[in-house]
Amino acid sequence: MKITLALGIAAIGLMSNGAHAATQRWKGPLAEASAACLQQDSAALAQIQRAAQSGSYDGVVAMAAYWACKGDPASAKPWLVKASGMGSGWASQVLAHYLRRDPASAANTEQQIRFLTRAALQGNAWSARELSVLYLNGAPGLAADPRRASYWARYAEDVKEIVPDTFYLAESYAKGWGVPKNAQKAKELYAETFHTLQQATADGDPYADMLFFLAYSKGYGVPKDHKKALHWLQQAAEKGYPEAVAELKVLSNGGKSHE
Repeated sequence: MKITLALGIAAIGLMSNGAHAATQRWKGPLAEASAACLQQDSAALAQIQRAAQSGSYDGVVAMAAYWACKGDPASAKPWLVKASGMGSGWASQVLAHYLRRDPASAANTEQQIRFLTRAALQGNAWSARELSVLYLNGAPGLAADPRRASYWARYAEDVKEIVPDTFYLAESYAKGWGVPKNAQKAKELYAETFHTLQQATADGDPYADMLFFLAYSKGYGVPKDHKKALHWLQQAAEKGYPEAVAELKVLSNGGKSHE
C-alpha cells in the first residue's frame, strides 16, 4: 500500500528550528516578498530587485518568493535555482514541489531526489520525509528501497521544525503505520499537535495557519470543514504567506485546490 505524506503542500512550507524561530525568520526576505506581491508595493519590489541583482542571499530568496507568490513558476524557477545553490532549503523544496506537478518519468524522479536531498541536507525536515516516502514506495525509474527510506525517516526526526513530532505519531496510530491502529491514542496526539500549532499562529506564524488549512481541508485529525479551512487560508494570506495567496487566487478563479 502506498503511503503519502500527510500534509502535501507543506513541502513548500518554510521549515525552521521551532515555532518562535519560524516566526522570526518570517520577518525576513519572505515577508518582504509578500509585501511586494500582496500589497503591490512597488518600492518594496524595487528594493528586492536591487538586492537580488547584487547577489544578496536575502534578495535572491525574496525574488524567488515574489514570483512564487505571483503564481509564476517560470519566473520563479531561475531565482529558486540560484537560492537553492546558495543554501536555501526552502528554495530546494519548492523546486521539488514544482517537479511533482510535471508528468511522472524517470528523469523527473531523478530531479525530485536531487532537490529533496539538497533541501534535506540544508535542514528541511519535510523534504527528508518526502525522500523517505519516495524510497518506500518507489517511483518511475526508482526501485523501492526500504533501507534508504528508513535512513531518511530517521534523519527527519533529527531536524527540529514547526510541525511537532506528535503529528506524525498521531498519523501512525490513526492509519496503523508501523503500529496497531489506536483511535484514542491518535486523538490525544492530534490534540497535542494542534495545541502547539495554536501557539505558533498566536505568535504570528502564517505557516501554522497554513497547516490548520490543510488539516481542515483534508480531515487530518479533525472532520473536514471547508469553512474553517478557508478561514485559516485567508488568515495565512493576510499575513502575506506566498503559497496561501496563490492558493486563494486559484480558488477565487473557480479552480481546484492544489492541496
